[in-house]
Amino acid sequence: MSRSVMRFVEWTIGAPRGEAPRPVWRIRCCAPGCEEESDPSPSHLAPDNWALQHAGRTGHTEFEELVRCRLVATPKEAIR
Repeated sequence: MSRSVMRFVEWTIGAPRGEAPRPVWRIRCCAPGCEEESDPSPSHLAPDNWALQHAGRTGHTEFEELVRCRLVATPKEAIR
């Protein structure tokens, strides 16, 4: 029979250690049947411009903004 010791550990979540958060923006058209979306960008400007051009070209006016950022969960005790 083996014994285990369990204890509560607090966790934190954020950008990988030593890195600044690096979000990536993308905009997706929400018009029924349209599956177009902008290329990913480190700034919202290029996706915004894509959405405006797409609206002008197609008449589609509803979009979804997608922002992704890599995060890492770390036990608080390990942060030094």
